Amino acid sequence: MPQVLNRAVLMLRYKQPFVDWINATEPDPKQKLKLSDANSDSTCYLIEVEEEEELDGWLKVNGAALFEAELHGWFPDQELWPKDRSRALFDKWCAYELHTLVFDTGTTPLLDSEE
Repeated sequence: MPQVLNRAVLMLRYKQPFVDWINATEPDPKQKLKLSDANSDSTCYLIEVEEEEELDGWLKVNGAALFEAELHGWFPDQELWPKDRSRALFDKWCAYELHTLVFDTGTTPLLDSEE
């Protein structure tokens, strides 16, 4: 029987401005990315909220770290990141979906990739 996790899934999808930044920052002009390619495998985060109404508060506290994690995933050099990393820019660059019912169907323990 699948176990219900005490987490929600926050799935991010890039909007065109994020892809435009990636393409403007990418040194190889042959490596241009399309929006559909950037969103072909979206990043998902397990977060601690129980209902959708809590998401805005969670993003106020954690949104900057989330945005920086996404920027770092493309270009680790912070000098290449936009100077404005506000919640407003995050919302302009990313769309997100929240799923509050999360089942663990695996049989092995969840592991921390840092261990």
